[in-house]
Amino acid sequence: MVQAFAGTLVALYCLAPELRPWFELIGAIKARYNPGFAIISTAFFGGLIPWLVLMHRGRIPSGQHLRHLSFYVGFWALQGAVVNTLYSGLNAWLGPNKDLQTLLLKVLIDQGPFNLLWGTPCCLFLMGWKDAEFSWSRFRVANPPRVLAHRFLTIQVSAWVVWIPAVTMIYSLPADLQIPLFNLVVCFFSLLLTFVSRG
Repeated sequence: MVQAFAGTLVALYCLAPELRPWFELIGAIKARYNPGFAIISTAFFGGLIPWLVLMHRGRIPSGQHLRHLSFYVGFWALQGAVVNTLYSGLNAWLGPNKDLQTLLLKVLIDQGPFNLLWGTPCCLFLMGWKDAEFSWSRFRVANPPRVLAHRFLTIQVSAWVVWIPAVTMIYSLPADLQIPLFNLVVCFFSLLLTFVSRG
């Protein structure tokens, strides 16, 4: 569903010129308020909306609602800042071209070194810390090396399944529309990551 949704948005951008002004408006807002737009919108889509869903489904422990809200919003605000820097850096380094070689290089860097060295470890440790009731000592007890390796692999495979197709579509859009599409995908991924990490 996530891939179909993202693909539909990319197709609308490319094939429906009457909708182009709406896309350009969003891109202009992102460009004008960057990097604040990336931080706030990612905190909203990756943090606040999933937190509301988890609250509604009773997945947040009683008495921990505000603590979990602060965690989710702060965690995804940080990710918004980092991913915005990544996208800007790749666009500056490799250029804004949409040819196959440039697109593949961006996807490989994003889903290779960036994801393996930052994305997955950050999610693994910080989500694990949250699941351990915000205690590093409990986290260490619950995550001996073998369990940690298994969880790393689980999160990494989940990330690749979602993000390889997603970032391919994201990098095919103009630079100022990349974070907005990222935010829509991250809303679903945040929920997936929460259920995978708690499992």
